[in-house]
Amino acid sequence: MKIKRLINFCRRHLTAGYLIIFAGYLASVTIQTTMFNVMYSHRVGTIIQLVTVAAILVKISCFDQLTERQLIGQISLLTLITLVTLISGAHYLVTTVLLMMGARGVSFRRIMQIYLWIVGGILLIALVAAELGIIKNITFVTNDGVRQSLGVVYTTDFAAHIFYLCGAYLYLQARYFRLYELLPVLVGGGVIYYFTKTMTDTLALLVLIILFLIYIYRRQLARMPKLLISLRYSFLALPVASLSIIGLSVIFNFQDTNLMRLNAWLSSRLELGNNALLAYGVKILGQSAIPVNGWGGERANMLTNGIGDATYFFIDSSFLNALIAYGLLFTIVLIVGFTWRLYDRVRQQDYLLPVIFVAIAISSMFDQHFLEITYNVFILMAFAKLPTYRTAIGPAFNQPIVMNQGGAESE
Repeated sequence: MKIKRLINFCRRHLTAGYLIIFAGYLASVTIQTTMFNVMYSHRVGTIIQLVTVAAILVKISCFDQLTERQLIGQISLLTLITLVTLISGAHYLVTTVLLMMGARGVSFRRIMQIYLWIVGGILLIALVAAELGIIKNITFVTNDGVRQSLGVVYTTDFAAHIFYLCGAYLYLQARYFRLYELLPVLVGGGVIYYFTKTMTDTLALLVLIILFLIYIYRRQLARMPKLLISLRYSFLALPVASLSIIGLSVIFNFQDTNLMRLNAWLSSRLELGNNALLAYGVKILGQSAIPVNGWGGERANMLTNGIGDATYFFIDSSFLNALIAYGLLFTIVLIVGFTWRLYDRVRQQDYLLPVIFVAIAISSMFDQHFLEITYNVFILMAFAKLPTYRTAIGPAFNQPIVMNQGGAESE
């Protein structure tokens, strides 16, 4: 009887249990992206990761009600991820994919709320601690001016955190958006540009703001069909972005003047991507860990002190990194899977997540954070319970911006 009561209790509190586990893991990995990481025990982080994996496996195997097709799909995906993890050594992939699958039946809106509070709170604490000198504020002087990380391990990582936090904030505000609510996002964009000089996330955030406003005011823009095309075809952002950056990296050469100009504008990312492809190639299931040489965290001290090898080598693109490190099969499943999920939202005339993923795709062309939950929490939408809304484009000004279609949670 006690076991039966325990099982019933777990069934009643599945969502709460998942959110608690997710919150704990999210806090752990977010702390590790700040300069608090030097004080944070690696053992504690490992224990939290193992507890997360075990708890989500129990939820999926014992409590989630899956159809035969869903069961086969999840077993196949787990098998692929396990093989890729064993080959590449990227253990975070298993945790990430399990959290995605474990989100089945969990409100995506509640996931986003937890993400916003935890990541935003930790970043705020890190910023204050860096300003007070408790932790380091990594600072570089470049041709663009002074770049600061504000308590995070590197300037671009801080910028990425702000970009994804702005995306989460806009997602949560979309249901009853008012124009003045855009102010925190504009402040976030100003912080990214002024303190980090990170053009990738500045431009991606600008694209996000423009497309979000088109989404919000689509009825008023009904007579401008060319603008509304960006909503209908937004689900194609991931394949277009991934093929673009991979293709440009493949064809890059030092004899092509146009590619050289583009490479310079992209901070040598095409050159680095081409070097990685030539050096390591592409395998079906990925390959062992590729040595990289970035400039974040404690590495920054070595550079500023003139110690060590200052040769920079880092595969910044999420798509290129996935292809080289995790393999062709994983990359195809990743891009096709998310594209299909976004297409399904567009078919239901729900354009909010596809629009946000356009900006994420642009950022991920030049940033490595697409599969890291502490940044891109939006990947949990793959299995989470999304609100069912019909956001038809039309002139009905007297209707809510998003029309509820039957008992779903509020957007």
